[in-house]
Amino acid sequence: MNKLTIILLLIFSTVQGQTEKNFSISGNLKVLFGFDLLVPNNPLMTLDKSYETASIDSLGNYTFSNLASGIYNIQVLDYNVKPEKFKFELKSESIKGFDIIVIADCPVTKEIALSDIKKGKPRLLLAGGIAPVIEIGQEKFEKEYDIEYYEYGCTSPPTECMNQYNKVIFEYLTKKYGRKWKRKVRKDVIGLK
Repeated sequence: MNKLTIILLLIFSTVQGQTEKNFSISGNLKVLFGFDLLVPNNPLMTLDKSYETASIDSLGNYTFSNLASGIYNIQVLDYNVKPEKFKFELKSESIKGFDIIVIADCPVTKEIALSDIKKGKPRLLLAGGIAPVIEIGQEKFEKEYDIEYYEYGCTSPPTECMNQYNKVIFEYLTKKYGRKWKRKVRKDVIGLK
């Protein structure tokens, strides 16, 4: 091999090494639902450029692997109409500890539930589909327990937000009526076990 061939091989291997996908980014994801900072349940995290998604464990840990050097944005798509972008740059090594906190758009929280109870307008939240579901006898339950079923349909807030709201309402119903309401309530109320 002559000197020119060796130099070209070195340049080619250097350029090729710079575009290899051998980097990763990892960290922890938490979402602020009202005043509660929680690990979200099955969030969708995407990475622009590659459109990859990350799986997240029960502690909120995530990893995107096999990335080339460059500038990227992570988005968490489930909790806001306009998801925030979290920008990072991979240069010469992987990134660990890139923790993210997302503030969820929560139109219902435990604070709103307490306010609704105070106003005498508590609700039990449901998340249905395109068409609302009405069960036979639900109006009897609503009248007996002075509460309203409220179905969001296919555009419901995050489940975690509805769980917060309904948990307060469950406690209110139990304190006011005992446990008998649980036998009569619709079984599709969010957060009911």
